[in-house]
Amino acid sequence: MGHLRAASTRSHGVGSRVGASALEPSLARRRGLVMRNSMWAVAAVAAVTAVTLSGCVATASDADVADTPPTASTPSLDPALREQLETALDEGFEASGMPGVIVGVWIPGEAEWVSARGVADVATDEPMDRGNQQKIGSITKTIVSTVMLQVIGEAEFDVSLDDTLDRWYPEFPEASDITVRMLLNHSSGTGEAGRAQVDRICSAPYAVPTPDELIAVGAATPRADFAPGAGFEYANTNYFLLGGILEQVTGEELASLIHDRITEPFGMDRSRFAPDGEVTAPLTHGYSDFCPELGQPADTVGWSNGESWAGGGMVSTLDDLHAWGEALGEGAGVTPELQVARYTDVAPIPGQAGAAYGLGTGLVSDVETGCVLSVSHAGAEPGYGSNLAYYPATGAVFAILGNGDGGTGDATAEVLNALAPVLRSAFLGSSTEPCAAPWG
Repeated sequence: MGHLRAASTRSHGVGSRVGASALEPSLARRRGLVMRNSMWAVAAVAAVTAVTLSGCVATASDADVADTPPTASTPSLDPALREQLETALDEGFEASGMPGVIVGVWIPGEAEWVSARGVADVATDEPMDRGNQQKIGSITKTIVSTVMLQVIGEAEFDVSLDDTLDRWYPEFPEASDITVRMLLNHSSGTGEAGRAQVDRICSAPYAVPTPDELIAVGAATPRADFAPGAGFEYANTNYFLLGGILEQVTGEELASLIHDRITEPFGMDRSRFAPDGEVTAPLTHGYSDFCPELGQPADTVGWSNGESWAGGGMVSTLDDLHAWGEALGEGAGVTPELQVARYTDVAPIPGQAGAAYGLGTGLVSDVETGCVLSVSHAGAEPGYGSNLAYYPATGAVFAILGNGDGGTGDATAEVLNALAPVLRSAFLGSSTEPCAAPWG
């Protein structure tokens, strides 16, 4: 399974993969922007960076995923660039070892580029398809954090960023010093279960622990070596606590809050908060090497998302992720004041210049100008990898879904690495343009 630590950071939890926004993982690695995903990848690396395209993005090139062929009035991709993208996808897919992958790029005013490789089901050879539902892991955190920020911004609810955890969980370690803000940006110092979490999943892949059970595990896990608010430690427990706070403050179940505030209003008809792990057809099977005793690889489509709950329990599709990426970039119902806080109340990632974690999103900023280059989050569940990114300079959205973890949780990064050199400039825009703040 590899080692538990990467660079100067401790390992991070299942379904975690903070932010590899799709286009610059290779650049990110050169800059040290890497993180370990410990819930799944006890050895997985996840970049906290951004995908960048080049100005014009095309229609789908794969017959299995294309909607309609371009016409004279339909924007299309330069043939040379299209060939480069398809070649890069071929190379990245082969290097990944995943059974299948599907990628989408959307730039306002341009045609989309959606392309797939491989199969969604190795038993039937069914191809990957944009309508397939699968588990998306910690992209869930962008959704749960948005619900929390919405609720904080509404006068009827008594909760703020500066409220301390002891209001709801007085027995949790350091509860009187941990704020809602610290839970959102992973600066609370709460420890990540890491290898123990993987062992629990491998021993009972269909189990659905209660939120209180998950929080109790987090309370018993050793803290990071810094005081609350004084560092960064990516831990799912932060989001388990946020989910519990939301349910107590609103009197509603988290599943209902996500449906009523996110998936329904933003047209995400094929997305669901699913701690039970149920994926509905058409669907993509996941294939994991994390639990050798269960098969190599093991088909994980029926496994629960119970260990991830508010930290990674969503299922979704490529097009729903596109819709969510746009909504997230436009504020998603968060007040202007809290939208600013989302991208300025950050926990810098040690040793990774320009990389930070905001209130529910991974961020990469230009070191010289401070401009936010990408707003992103990656996700990993057993057998699945995903990534979603929004680029403030252009309004572009990138999404990728894969169905293998390679035993590290980092298989999708091979595809990101291959696409990065081709897609870099279009997502970030011209360096001569003024800084585009993601809060408008």
